[in-house]
Amino acid sequence: MPIAQKHFVLALYGSFPDPVVIVDSDRIILSANPAITKQFGYAPDEIAKRPVRILYASDEDYDACLSRDARERAGEDVSDGVYQYRRKDGSVFSARLRVTRVTGEDGTPQGFIGVVHDISDILELDRERKKTAGMLHAALQAIPEGVAIFDRHEKLIAFNEAYRRILGAAGQGLQAGMTAEEVLVAVYEAGNYPFVPIGSPHAAAWIESRMQDFRHPCGKAQVFPYGNGRWLQAENLKAGDGNTVVLRIDVTALKEAELALDRQRLDYYTLVQNIPDFICRISPDMRCTFVNRTYAELVGQPADELAGKPFLDFVPERDRERLTRLLKNLSPEEPIFAREQRQQLADGSDFWIFWSNMAVFDGENLVEYITVGRDITELKRQQVRIAQQSTELKRKNEALNQFTGTVSHDLKAPLRHISMFSDMISDDVTSGNLEELPVYARHLRQSAQRMGQLIDSLLDYAQIADQIANWQTVSMVDVVSDAILNLGTFIREAGARFEFDVLPQVKGDPELLKRLCQNLIGNAVKYRREGAKPVIRIYCEKDDDWVRIYFQDNGIGVDPRFAKKIFDVLQRLHRDESVYPGTGIGLALAKRVAESHNGSIELDTSFTQGARFVLILPDMM
Repeated sequence: MPIAQKHFVLALYGSFPDPVVIVDSDRIILSANPAITKQFGYAPDEIAKRPVRILYASDEDYDACLSRDARERAGEDVSDGVYQYRRKDGSVFSARLRVTRVTGEDGTPQGFIGVVHDISDILELDRERKKTAGMLHAALQAIPEGVAIFDRHEKLIAFNEAYRRILGAAGQGLQAGMTAEEVLVAVYEAGNYPFVPIGSPHAAAWIESRMQDFRHPCGKAQVFPYGNGRWLQAENLKAGDGNTVVLRIDVTALKEAELALDRQRLDYYTLVQNIPDFICRISPDMRCTFVNRTYAELVGQPADELAGKPFLDFVPERDRERLTRLLKNLSPEEPIFAREQRQQLADGSDFWIFWSNMAVFDGENLVEYITVGRDITELKRQQVRIAQQSTELKRKNEALNQFTGTVSHDLKAPLRHISMFSDMISDDVTSGNLEELPVYARHLRQSAQRMGQLIDSLLDYAQIADQIANWQTVSMVDVVSDAILNLGTFIREAGARFEFDVLPQVKGDPELLKRLCQNLIGNAVKYRREGAKPVIRIYCEKDDDWVRIYFQDNGIGVDPRFAKKIFDVLQRLHRDESVYPGTGIGLALAKRVAESHNGSIELDTSFTQGARFVLILPDMM
């Protein structure tokens, strides 16, 4: 070897950072470079001529090195191995030994040159890596959701058992190194995507769309139907190192709860939209947030246009200040108040609403107001009808009491006459005085006839119902004409004359109305002035929802003091039946007929030229 080259070799040997040990064929150390001191703690001359065994940590490592050297002796001149070594102070470390065999010119073994490279740090890093990998694996397994990690080349590098289970049948063949597309295709072919059936012409496009989402995730989770009636939430996350983290979560229970909640919301919405009540939800700043269809119809605007509008715009101005005050006074302790509201419709009728107003609180914080209204117009009408019926019942009870007393008195009068004349006849027969018997007999007949007339009149009165069962349209012209026809002889004898105006049509019973008119016309003819022919005028006026039919005559009239009394049963102002015969039932019967038609009859006390009765009936128009 040239001298210059030898110097270079020596310089390299002396400055090489790893220990270099030269050993003869008997495994005796011939020399070592200065790095031996730093690594092993021996000076070069301290280990010279000593067996190389002193550098190994154990016989096992030394024997392993010899065995490896023997196996490789027939092959390459260089061999590598990792062994445990021991320093002078007894500490042990791991190092990689690179052995180069040295032979003579004749090919005989001369020894070995070994380079010892400390790999303790590398092994420590490897142990830490394995520890970290173990911790990652344990962490992945502890996660209940399916998690998989793909590297930048889309190859699977880690996954947990939850991910394998979620893949179903495809999970059995899952292994590291598979590409993301291979995993996706395996899951598809296992039938886990029911909305893309196996063999579907759309399968390729769908798989490509899923791969695009894998490569360029949007950052939002997607939920879709999965195998066996399940629902799957899929989310892909791109890591900073280029890896892709895949999350797969079985959200079947959550989705079913969500669907159930949606059904409940739909049921609630359908109920709220279809109930007849008026419903409005109001924000704390008094703006509508929701109204149902019935409320929208009440205010006359589409429901979707009411959202966001001031609630008070739909409250009558006269009620706004009071309603605002009542709402503001609601509290968690007293969150509800109710009120009745009366509105007037275009036709002038009343429309009543019962409002229940509630404030919803979260703790002490107001969340919203809810107001619910119910149409109570019919209830109010029923209350009015009940009040009217109560008044009517009271009136009828009073009339019944009066009727009972009057009937009792008037029926007893002919009975007293019959009893009295019977006693007189008996006395005269006993005494043999028969001259007055014809007179007494005539009085008996008259009393019996009078009683018969009273009984017939009472029967007529009692047979008139309080309410009409069969309503029909009745022409008052025909009714008056028939009544006049029935009284023809009486009218001709009195020489009565009639004046008519246009008469209306009404709803009622024509026979009962005929009897009413017949009584009024008969009275007008009966109670005429002496020496004057009766003039009877019948005409009509309309007043709001009523018609007023007037029966006016030029007779003797009625004292206004008796304007009410004349309508009582069996009441007569003229006791002399030879001049004005009758039972006193006619006007009482007329009153009963009028009331059975939801009307009334009264004497016009302002008219002084005779008598004028007013029949008031509901207008059928």
